[in-house]
Amino acid sequence: MYNRSLDIFKAVAETGSFSKAAEKLFLTHTAVIKQVNHLEEHFHTKLLVRSPQGIRLTQAGEYLYRETLRVMEHSRKVAAEIQKDEYKEKRILRLGTSALYPCHHFMHLWSRLREKNLRFQLEIIAFEDDDHRFANLNKRYDFIIGAYDGAIGAGYQFVPLGAYRFCLAMNSSHPLANRKKLTFRNLDGQRLMIMQTGTSPVNDSIRAELVKQYPGVSLIDIPPIYNIRTFNRCAKSNALLLSLECWNHVHPGLTAIPLEEAYTLPYGIITGNGAGTDMEEFIEIIRQAMKKDAGK
Repeated sequence: MYNRSLDIFKAVAETGSFSKAAEKLFLTHTAVIKQVNHLEEHFHTKLLVRSPQGIRLTQAGEYLYRETLRVMEHSRKVAAEIQKDEYKEKRILRLGTSALYPCHHFMHLWSRLREKNLRFQLEIIAFEDDDHRFANLNKRYDFIIGAYDGAIGAGYQFVPLGAYRFCLAMNSSHPLANRKKLTFRNLDGQRLMIMQTGTSPVNDSIRAELVKQYPGVSLIDIPPIYNIRTFNRCAKSNALLLSLECWNHVHPGLTAIPLEEAYTLPYGIITGNGAGTDMEEFIEIIRQAMKKDAGK
């Protein structure tokens, strides 16, 4: 390992004086002499010749001075190399994913962050779309990517990344399944599965518009938390389901048609409060990246 006494020896060799070296290094005159003596004892040879005219290096001292410069430069390069991200310990963050909480929208942002040597690695954890998906945050996985409209409660935090557009899912044999787009006007006489009121302000706004402007649409209340049963129910019926674009491929028997009305639902990172230092640092990096994108 690099001996810090070499710093003192180098200063003495370059100044030709114990006093000047002590002043340069903010040490006492005695401390400088002691360290040089320690080096000479260590190598069992004289490194300096002291005389009334000053200090000069012996042949051994000249050699040690040259090698000291080389060793110091090598130490600097080693320290710089060790500090590179590739040698730093990677911190693992567990990203939960499921049919209704897909992570592919997030992976575009993640790819960009990785190009900047972000010191995090992702471990993908699959989970079931059941009532425990939020309860397992900070336990089985650190975060998930999903839609958020105030429905997950105060025990969680949300970092927006974008917005999902709404669409209408239906059995692939439904008469409207061949349309490229649909509007609320196309729903006259149709049955529409929509989550019950009081959970999602956006869904409530859609319901309110339909009730007021399109009374010919029959609304079917469904539980506020979608799961695979929701899509199975739609596939078995002749009803339409108010859905999101991220769920277009959840059920192979359903066709999803984009809704022209400009309703969207924010999506982003969902994690529990008190997620830990690594997750908080990661969230801050994400926020800064999103802020930078917004400023472009």
